[in-house]
Amino acid sequence: MSHIQEIKLPDGTVITARIGEGEAYGEQEDVGFTDAARAKVVQLQELITGVGSSVLDAARAVAPHEAAISFGVEFTAKEGLAVAVLARGEAKASLQVTLTWQFDGRTEPPGPAPSAGEPPAQPAHD
Repeated sequence: MSHIQEIKLPDGTVITARIGEGEAYGEQEDVGFTDAARAKVVQLQELITGVGSSVLDAARAVAPHEAAISFGVEFTAKEGLAVAVLARGEAKASLQVTLTWQFDGRTEPPGPAPSAGEPPAQPAHD
């Protein structure tokens, strides 16, 4: 049986996930399953952030108009450990991630996106 659970990401964002229960052995239950699911989310964020930062650093060195990367992420769970790893090609339990930056001739990427409901900042005119 599965249940819906909120999981808080390291940046404070809360996502909702359907969590399936692991098979129990007799009267025992898997009490570490939720922690393992949370570990997957944390590792996924670290993996995407790490890959994205590497690509962005390389792009800054050559100053292209646009930079993009696509990669697969494979999820595995073994002996109580949940791991998010870069996948080779396609995998049964994988996620395809595409990150794209458009620089519009800037040497630095734009600042953080505005919060929901805030209008985008207007450039200053001289």
